[in-house]
Amino acid sequence: MKVKIILILLVVSVFSIYSQPKFVIGLTGGYSLPLPQLKGTIDSANSELGESYFTKTGFNFGLNGKYALDKKGKIRIVLGGSYNKFTGEEAYSHTNDVEFHTNMVIVSASLGGEYSFTPREKTAPFVGLDITGNFFSGKTEETVTAASTTDHSSLGATTTTLRSATRFGIAVGGGVDVQFNKSIGALFGFKYNFANLIGKEYLASSTAGEYNLNDKENGSIKAKNIMYFQIYLGVSFYLGQMKKAK
Repeated sequence: MKVKIILILLVVSVFSIYSQPKFVIGLTGGYSLPLPQLKGTIDSANSELGESYFTKTGFNFGLNGKYALDKKGKIRIVLGGSYNKFTGEEAYSHTNDVEFHTNMVIVSASLGGEYSFTPREKTAPFVGLDITGNFFSGKTEETVTAASTTDHSSLGATTTTLRSATRFGIAVGGGVDVQFNKSIGALFGFKYNFANLIGKEYLASSTAGEYNLNDKENGSIKAKNIMYFQIYLGVSFYLGQMKKAK
């Protein structure tokens, strides 16, 4: 009789513990830190050199889906997308006084893999690697507050738009997923992005009112690497639960 009771308790302990998700949807948002040469300080010496995109700070929103490929849920395929906007503004003198404002938007689509160290625990740290497609847009506005005939001939604002461009890159990151119950949890993470690893180009001419990304080396103009660091937090939704055993 005692043996039967022990066997029943063992079976209950195996099959009645909370489940491990097969599919996870994550909604995130956070801070994006531009790195040189996406980040830079504009002044009279470098305003025309194109050595940076002169942004200072940024933010991000993201959506991703993770699907477990193995029974333990350690290896996952990840499909995602993110929106990043970077901005910068400064005032400088160049034979006149100029106020400079710029923004750059990078919309990314990603496909990659993720490894979860403890997927059957409530707290599950992970690392991942993604291949990304990155779509660029933005604009720059310069406002002359003290005109001069040798530089800007009149007061006022001049707005130019970044010509849409596409580049391919990689993203490496990690984080932790904290499961509150079988349906919902919290997500904390970070990601390093190299957004223009493939596809750089330089276009010498542009349409009036537009400027080119021009990230490829051209003569004395150096190539520009567009890199940034994301810190994010969000909510995880768990679907298709798998039973967890001790």
